[in-house]
Amino acid sequence: MRIHSITLTNFRQFSGMQTFELQSNSLKPVSLIFGANGAGKTTLLNAFTWALYGTMSEDVEEQDRMVTDSVWRALPIGGSTEVAVELRFDHEGYDYRLRRHAEARKQSDEQQKPSAEVQLWQTMADGSSETITAPQERIYSILPSRVSRFFFFNGERIEKLVQKGAYSEVQQDIKALLDLEQVERAIDHLPKVDRRLTADLKKHGGERASEIQTAIDDLRDRQTSSRDELKVLEGDLATLAEERDSVVELLRQHAGAAPIQKERDRVATDLADARTQRAAAILERASLVATRGFLAFTDELATKTAEMAAALYQKGALPAPLKREFVDQLLEDGQCICGTQLDDGTQAWHQVTEWRQRAGLQMVETAWQQLSGQITQLSGARQELHDSLQAAVKRISTERERVTRLEETMSELDGQLNDPRREDVQQLESKRRDLEARIGVKRERRGAVRAALEQIQREIEQKTAERSKAEVKDELAAKARARSDLVQSVRRALEEILAIRKEEMRDRLDAKLKDVFGKITIKPYIPRLSKDFELALYQDVNGVELAVPKSTGENQILSLSFVAAVSELAREIRAERRAEGEPPDDAGTYPIVMDAAFGSLDQNYQREVSRVLAQMAPQLVVFVSKSQGLGHVVGELTPYVSHLGVIVTHTTSTSDASEDIELEGVAYPYIRSLAEADHAELKVIK
Repeated sequence: MRIHSITLTNFRQFSGMQTFELQSNSLKPVSLIFGANGAGKTTLLNAFTWALYGTMSEDVEEQDRMVTDSVWRALPIGGSTEVAVELRFDHEGYDYRLRRHAEARKQSDEQQKPSAEVQLWQTMADGSSETITAPQERIYSILPSRVSRFFFFNGERIEKLVQKGAYSEVQQDIKALLDLEQVERAIDHLPKVDRRLTADLKKHGGERASEIQTAIDDLRDRQTSSRDELKVLEGDLATLAEERDSVVELLRQHAGAAPIQKERDRVATDLADARTQRAAAILERASLVATRGFLAFTDELATKTAEMAAALYQKGALPAPLKREFVDQLLEDGQCICGTQLDDGTQAWHQVTEWRQRAGLQMVETAWQQLSGQITQLSGARQELHDSLQAAVKRISTERERVTRLEETMSELDGQLNDPRREDVQQLESKRRDLEARIGVKRERRGAVRAALEQIQREIEQKTAERSKAEVKDELAAKARARSDLVQSVRRALEEILAIRKEEMRDRLDAKLKDVFGKITIKPYIPRLSKDFELALYQDVNGVELAVPKSTGENQILSLSFVAAVSELAREIRAERRAEGEPPDDAGTYPIVMDAAFGSLDQNYQREVSRVLAQMAPQLVVFVSKSQGLGHVVGELTPYVSHLGVIVTHTTSTSDASEDIELEGVAYPYIRSLAEADHAELKVIK
């Protein structure tokens, strides 16, 4: 999907009909639009999503006021006007014109949200235009609304992607975008099919088969209930964790609590490190014992073995004067080295055979030689094991003491924050403790539900095996059982496919996330996408990865990196799934349209984010203020800019608030006062 243009008609601040061209190419994929705070950047961003889905983001106030205020005020009672947004775009070889519009009739000075209609036209190969009869369904097939937030977003709020409450939603959205949702739907549909089949088994299969199937149905009902409870628990945990983090952030910002909370944050980080180091040392000790512990018991054995070898050498048995392989060859050839024939039963044959009994085997002698060398090494290996174990035990002891000390410090800091003399701080700390306790209860319940699910699954498998052995005389019931077994086989296969595909997609997305983030950040942080699609940052500390408390800027960088990675992977997946010949050039291509993407970033990050997004996004539309956009952002984006514009703010203010913006060496209107009506003008620079 590549956007060619957007046209607004009386849409909120934008009075009249205003058009901005956005068509770009791979060499210059960027459209850059400047606007002052309140000029209409957020409105313009929401114009895209309103045209596509009829919705606007939650941060848009007064959503019923769709028509430009000045246009609405000028309307007489009973009069009407149109509000509309039109998008022109292409997708996988076809050009489209999308128009969502509403006729707003004035009944009073207050606007009522108008009922909008959507129309979609598709341009055919011969140049003719065809009306799409189900326009909204076609739009959903081009870009599902649930994944649009990865491509149309406010940069200041995109960091919500890294909040704990967003992970389950993000996971589902990613599944939809990467074509994993269909497999999940199939898995969800199979139990309904199975219930219809097993109804015949219960009815005609006999008492035993019916009894077993009833037990299986009960287990599956419990399984469904437990899975639903687990989903609720995961959501509750995410919400509680997010609420706890908000309380902690308030403590960090509180004048009285800030120093204590800062110290507690430091202690918490050190405590997490100490616990990790303690666990690593315990694991190292266990590994040493498991893999090399036998060395501790080899001292006496090695001594006895060495003594045995020495005795054999003294007797002349090692090395043997004659090798058995050599004697065997003489007997096989039937001739001694002196030329005497060695016929079976002759005296010469008996003499040589006697020598065979005294001869030594080459392989035995080689083994003895190798063992002798290993015996020598055992002493050093035992000493090395002793030293390594001592070092591990010392580390365990040190880290245990550190954990104890830090826990005591943490407890003392908790007590300071709970001091009744700091009443407001005490309330926050009390709330934090309450949230921690509730999180602990939820985690405990989550563990119990997971254990119950595992037990239920084992019981289902056991009952299914019993059902297969139960005697069924009715042919219809026998067929139902066979088909039910097949359904279960299909379900298991689909679950394995989903697990494999999900892990593959997650691994690919994680790799791309690391690549993009590495091009932006200047800090030695490692982003990671967990199996539950949780975004987190880690830092390698002496070989141990520790979680990094993320700042607002780092949250934004992590989220932007994730969006860029999703965009790139979506293109790859859509291209790969086209088994029928070559895919279109824009298969899986979606524009990234973003507002206020650089506000929380310092200048270095502004520069790096601008550079990476300009190089990675197939089409990038960026709305920025003068303070955000000039300097590093413009410097990095300018070589990639195909369209440049300004949202000029026209205000009725009588004060001299007029302001210009200089772009490419030319001054353009940015804010204009003394206007007849407040409105926004979408001015094209190039």
